[in-house]
Amino acid sequence: MTNQHAAGEHHFTLTERMKILSEGTKYDSCNQSAVCHAFGPDGRCIQLYKTLLTNACAGECTYCPNRCGRHSTRTSLTPEEIVRITWSFYRRNAVEGLFLSSGIIGDAERTAEKQLEVARLLRSQGFTGYIHMRVMPGTPLYLLEEIADYANKFGVNAETTSSVNYSEICPNFDYTSDVLQRLQWTRDLIKRKRHEVGYGGRIVGANDTQFVVGALNEPDRDIIGTVDKFMVEYELRRPYFMSFDPVPSTPLENQLPSPRWREIRLYQTSYLLKDYGLKAFDFDAVYDDNGFLVDTDPKILLAMSHPERFPVNVNSASREELLLVPGIGPVSANRIIQSRPISSEKELMRMGIVISRARPYLEINGRRQTNLSSFMGAGA
Repeated sequence: MTNQHAAGEHHFTLTERMKILSEGTKYDSCNQSAVCHAFGPDGRCIQLYKTLLTNACAGECTYCPNRCGRHSTRTSLTPEEIVRITWSFYRRNAVEGLFLSSGIIGDAERTAEKQLEVARLLRSQGFTGYIHMRVMPGTPLYLLEEIADYANKFGVNAETTSSVNYSEICPNFDYTSDVLQRLQWTRDLIKRKRHEVGYGGRIVGANDTQFVVGALNEPDRDIIGTVDKFMVEYELRRPYFMSFDPVPSTPLENQLPSPRWREIRLYQTSYLLKDYGLKAFDFDAVYDDNGFLVDTDPKILLAMSHPERFPVNVNSASREELLLVPGIGPVSANRIIQSRPISSEKELMRMGIVISRARPYLEINGRRQTNLSSFMGAGA
């Protein structure tokens, strides 16, 4: 990309272009503001300046406001401008790094070259902050290898669960070769970088991807099954979920939006997969007849579907048994084990346990709720 604006662009101020391009990242893992939140390998929340290089795009994704042929305001930032803006935010401690995506500039190779230019410029100027790249489907391996030399984290969006679905909403790319192959390459590059000596001390983030929820009528069972598979095959750490919202002048403009609660429930389920050791088939009992989640905490639904497991003895239960209890997470389960014996609810509350959720499922010194089923029904 050069200093010349793309054909058809208006001449906007830098501030106007920043706003337009931050809003254009709606379907790139972050909400519409100049700053987004990502998570490092240690789980810490990281604030990043997020932007597109350009919202002009050669792709025809049916849900996307930036799709080719849609009449909308188009603009761009040069790599040099993005570097200056990132430094400005970074020096004021407003952000800890950069989240960079883009519309497709001709093809995936050219787009990745421009993203790489941004990362090179930043690092050559001594930038030690976090760089997260959202690369395009079809990005060549040699460019992914170079991006891995500069970025802390990079990945490609899967968007959906199968080749058939992908061809419907992203007709310019092939799911197997342009997406799944890139997820595999990213996995391998991340593993290699983590084991290299002298990588400059930079944290190397895990593989990540994103699903657009509700653009197609794929059930949550399929999404959760795909996430579980990706965690095994591509060492996926965290999936992102973006609720579909119909955009005027796109092929899906008349489709109903996906309720935000569905996105939230999918995030909760993904945490149970990654942090609690559950598998996709464990959720078979909590779907409705069509394979969709309902608007209730899935961990509570799992507990309600297996009353034979409860209550568990807080002083003798294994870590795995404690993790099945609503209101107890990995950190608080470890605290329980380290602090035994436990004799009261107050002790559990001091450890961060949500006692209103957990108490019906626990036995403490032989004491349990007298009517477990009634509490289980009210726990949501």
